[in-house]
Amino acid sequence: MHAKQLHEISLSEFVRPTCKPRHGELQSFLSLDSIGDKVALRGRHEDFLFAPCSRQTRADVLVKLPAPTQSMMQAVTAVPAMATSIIQAALPRIWTVVQPFLDPFSDEKEGDKETGWCKFIPRVLRVFYWSDVVTVATVAHSLYYVCDVPLRTWLIGGLLLGFPVTDLVHRVVMKDDPRTKVVRFTIKKIRGSADPDNFKLDTVVLYNRCGGAIHRSLVDERHEGNYWFVEIRDGPELVTAYQIVTHRIEGPECDPSSWVVEGSVDGVTWYMMDECSSESLPRQRETASQQFDDLMHLPDAQAAFRQGFLAEVAACAGSFAWLILGTSWVSAGTEACVDSAPYLWYWCYFLVVVLWSFLGTVTIGLITCAVAMIIVGGKT
Repeated sequence: MHAKQLHEISLSEFVRPTCKPRHGELQSFLSLDSIGDKVALRGRHEDFLFAPCSRQTRADVLVKLPAPTQSMMQAVTAVPAMATSIIQAALPRIWTVVQPFLDPFSDEKEGDKETGWCKFIPRVLRVFYWSDVVTVATVAHSLYYVCDVPLRTWLIGGLLLGFPVTDLVHRVVMKDDPRTKVVRFTIKKIRGSADPDNFKLDTVVLYNRCGGAIHRSLVDERHEGNYWFVEIRDGPELVTAYQIVTHRIEGPECDPSSWVVEGSVDGVTWYMMDECSSESLPRQRETASQQFDDLMHLPDAQAAFRQGFLAEVAACAGSFAWLILGTSWVSAGTEACVDSAPYLWYWCYFLVVVLWSFLGTVTIGLITCAVAMIIVGGKT
């Protein structure tokens, strides 16, 4: 409604009743003495109380009230869309904050496709992580419950024999493990016997400790003089092999024929990884060479692996002994802790059953595979 029309409406028009009060009918009804006369006027009395106002009067009032504008309706309908967009924009940031706590072993990296056992390791670690979370919650919940059997001690010991011991073994391995963050290729000669600074490559493919290729999107490469640098974004990694991919445009005369490969963690201190001379790369363009896997630092990596393996065997032996002790405690707590600390006892019982079932299944599977290999080998 325009401002001029609103100005013309007086206050009395808003507050005045839309139906005229029937004062005469009310007075006549109250002044009657006989019941019959009152009954006769009952119909008019009901009309006085409940009769609707005329359509014309209601229409006059509705005309005077301001109607909602189109812009107001658009603003109201836009609220759900705005809320949805805000939630969609906030969810990725919230997930980025909580992901290290909910999924610390996420392996969803672009192009990082692990093979073999390396593909299942993060999934198994997630199961152990959430099992430890439930264990911590169970111990905290049962602090004020009475249990004569040291089941809490067994759970806490199991926690310490889990990720803390694994981290200790990892530190033992990484202490002497020749990991690399930056790989430097120093080109000594090229196929055309020209200046080594004129060499051309398309890319260098590095392979990690699991034998999987590190995707090109996870490394940064640059060409400086007769150097070719490959930097791993995710941090130091054990490089077990590499391949050289020829340039997609330049001719074979620009392919390297002799080079030296060095590795470094900080880009300052370098150690020798490989040295090749008079190598012949494929003449086809944008073609990968053979895998160069006879690297100089791999014996040191194998020695570090043996140390870690021995430490892991010792940790597994201790964990197995702790499992046997915990099984005896759970059995002893069948009568002492089932009623006094039910959540504590049932969780320990569940862990014991699952662990022994897993160990039994793995043992039977290994025995079956060994027997099958012997039988098949004897027939061949």
